[in-house]
Amino acid sequence: MKIPFFRHSLNEEDIREVINTLRSPYLTSGNKNEEFEELFSKYLNTNYCLSVNSCTSALHLSILALELDYDEKVIVPALSFMASANAVLMANREIVFVDIDRETGLMDLNMVEDLIKKDKKIRVIMPVHLYGQMVSPKDLLFLKEKYGVYVVEDSAHCIEGERDGYKPGFGDFACFSFYATKNITCGEGGAIVFNNEKFLEKLKLLRLHGLDRRKHKILYDMELLGWKYNLTNFQASMLITQLKRIDNLWQRRKEIYETYYNAFKNLNVNMPKVYGKSAYHLFVILVENRDEIMEKLIENGIEVSVHYPKPIPLLKFYREKFGYSENQFKNAYWFSNHALSLPFYPNLRDEEINYVIDVLSSLLQKAI
Repeated sequence: MKIPFFRHSLNEEDIREVINTLRSPYLTSGNKNEEFEELFSKYLNTNYCLSVNSCTSALHLSILALELDYDEKVIVPALSFMASANAVLMANREIVFVDIDRETGLMDLNMVEDLIKKDKKIRVIMPVHLYGQMVSPKDLLFLKEKYGVYVVEDSAHCIEGERDGYKPGFGDFACFSFYATKNITCGEGGAIVFNNEKFLEKLKLLRLHGLDRRKHKILYDMELLGWKYNLTNFQASMLITQLKRIDNLWQRRKEIYETYYNAFKNLNVNMPKVYGKSAYHLFVILVENRDEIMEKLIENGIEVSVHYPKPIPLLKFYREKFGYSENQFKNAYWFSNHALSLPFYPNLRDEEINYVIDVLSSLLQKAI
């Protein structure tokens, strides 16, 4: 049996919606963007949403919109995809990496507070809601109130999550990904949600060249330096139809998660501890001899992945530019050497799930 790591959940309704949009006058940003933005902000109980072409773009624009001084800094967890940190450098601001909690894989908020106490130039916390689980909103809002910092959520893995009574979007900005493997997708895409109206016009300008049509639609002006970060109309159209069934897709993810969890919980493997409602974006195990087990799964036709092979500060670019070492981020380093992501998506068939369980269980029992 061959089981791909990912298989998308697009259906005929999504395809029809894209075709209908392609037959309309608007191929670039248009009415479907506005419709999706309204639906997405409503789903997350936020006031505003702007669609963009990636989560990286969303993070970049969010940092820019805060108008930080050039010596002010952003805390980023050591364990995430590189885009979390890259967006800060793209905004020409300094990163302060923080280690993670080994139980969850999420940023260690006790360490975050210690860093803020020591460095008054830290002005932003960027929590990454990893694998679908939210970093504690209650604790983040406490830090925001106590120290007057901003919170920019990297919610690329987490649309459907909830914790402490909050959904993503409780911070100053929350940034989302609609990349091919995400819970809803348009191939490449992203969004920013927020509640403060003062950011709305600036983000719109930053999203599209700084181009200003507010006084005249044709005789436009340029107010500031912006980027080309807008999402197309036909991409937005396929997000609309998926968003309407996102809770059904989530329910199937939950069923698969529980099946995996119950199959592996008594074996020689750990799984990140989950608090609150997860979006169930990835199913990750933490296992000794990770690379050996990974190769055996691949030999048996099961595609897997690693989230993430190295902590961001230990990637070649960051290590060589800033001189980071393994000892600075011991938990993230441990996590990156033990984490293994299994096939996990709504279209995973029951016989495929059982095959993954059988093969992995056999490998884990041999490793005991």
